[in-house]
Amino acid sequence: MDDDAQKEPVTSGPQDERDPDRTATAEFSVPKKVSLTRPDIPVRRPTEPRDDTAPPDEEEAPAASEPQEEPSPAGPTRVEPLPTLPPQPPQNAAPPQYPAARSSGQWSVPWEGPTPPSEPEPRTKSKRGRRALIVVLAAFVLIAGLVVGQLARPVPEPTVELTLASSHAFPGQAPTLPWPSAGQSVVQVDGLGTMGSSGGAVPIPTASVAKVMTAYVYLLGHPLKPGEAGPVLTVSPQAAAQIPMRKQRGESLLGVTANQRLTQRKALEALLVISANDVAHELARWDAGSTPAFVAKMNATAKSLGMTGTRYTDPSGYDSQTVSTAADQVKLLQAAMNIAAFAEIVNTRAYVPDDGGPSREGGNFILGRNGVVGGKTGYTDAAGGNFVFAARKTVRGVNTLIVGAVMGQDSPTAAGAVNTAESLVVAAGSALVAKDLAPKGARVARVDDGLGTTTPLRAASPVTVIGWPGLTVRVGVTGDPPHQAPNGDRIATVKAGAAHVPLELARPLNDPSLLNRLTRLP
Repeated sequence: MDDDAQKEPVTSGPQDERDPDRTATAEFSVPKKVSLTRPDIPVRRPTEPRDDTAPPDEEEAPAASEPQEEPSPAGPTRVEPLPTLPPQPPQNAAPPQYPAARSSGQWSVPWEGPTPPSEPEPRTKSKRGRRALIVVLAAFVLIAGLVVGQLARPVPEPTVELTLASSHAFPGQAPTLPWPSAGQSVVQVDGLGTMGSSGGAVPIPTASVAKVMTAYVYLLGHPLKPGEAGPVLTVSPQAAAQIPMRKQRGESLLGVTANQRLTQRKALEALLVISANDVAHELARWDAGSTPAFVAKMNATAKSLGMTGTRYTDPSGYDSQTVSTAADQVKLLQAAMNIAAFAEIVNTRAYVPDDGGPSREGGNFILGRNGVVGGKTGYTDAAGGNFVFAARKTVRGVNTLIVGAVMGQDSPTAAGAVNTAESLVVAAGSALVAKDLAPKGARVARVDDGLGTTTPLRAASPVTVIGWPGLTVRVGVTGDPPHQAPNGDRIATVKAGAAHVPLELARPLNDPSLLNRLTRLP
């Protein structure tokens, strides 16, 4: 039998208390003079099983031919080279698999080789390049989208801004006008407000002053150009048949006849200059088909003008149930004077018929004096003397319109109201004063394009405000400027009370720049 076969099996020693995973067992033949000592692996020989049939004191003697070596304190160990690491696989190949332990034959120990390297990130130059390209493209698309979006947005509408002070206060105390002791009266300056009033605001009969509303309503429905005669109207037999009754009541009349032909202008002159009641009713029929229908239109118009103390029951004012206040009649006359045909007709002294008949003087005997440019008289026993009037006054180059009403005067005719009105016109005109806010050519406003660019506007004439002591006048600017306009174009107006001053561009007005359009905020 070979020596190797006669060797007893060797068993490793006690388990290393420091690392339980390092215990291993092997059975093999140990060459002579080969040290199996390894300090970190204790080995012990296993105890051979006892033979119960052998004598108790008999022990197997060691072979005489094999000298006994002193065992190492750490027990027999085996020295063998570490395995060669496999070659590094390609980058795209699967990572190498490292064993948790190395073994040779029946020996197995934990792996003591180098720590397996971590798997590198799959970054290559080509991937980095693609990512950079994607970032650049994304940035380009984003910037292009922003540019297109900004340019596609509509450009804001330009606006006009005032650079002057927005108001001016005249020093001193308000003027005292020669108000009548009876009835009620109001004086107002167009664009400035009420200079004063007297007598309260209780509705009282209007008498023929109601014909101002009749003419106003008719002209709204049948506009008449300045100087135009207008269409020819035919008087109804019914109107002619009522003439005797109206004469008996003492009404003021033209004295129409059946089928008489009147132009629209002549009919309105008869209404407003000689206060013809018969023509008032014919105008109502020509417009609305009947008197009640026309009266309804009169009341609706009064409501639209804010005439809260007014109620109409007939188109002539002969009915004492037609009532109003001086303040309401001033509102109406102001609106009516804005119609050129109306302003022309009330500025007529006499009615001259088209058929060659004699002319007839109107009741406004102060027309043309102290700037009076129009008015309408009225009188009935129930109403007393009434008069509404309009006068123009030029102060420091500013044309102002003074509008007033005198009602309920205790006089046998309308003359008492007309005389009182003249005194008020003179006093009101004398109370007006002026203040220059800016000379001609001064930059008083600007156009804002809505994106940070402004274009100055200069005054085409001096900016002068009109008022009276104790009054504060608001100053503003109006206009609808275009996106583009050459230097000198008039595109806005400064309103300083009664003054309206055109504004012209101090330099060309251009569309917003490309940079401003791109950099504007949402």
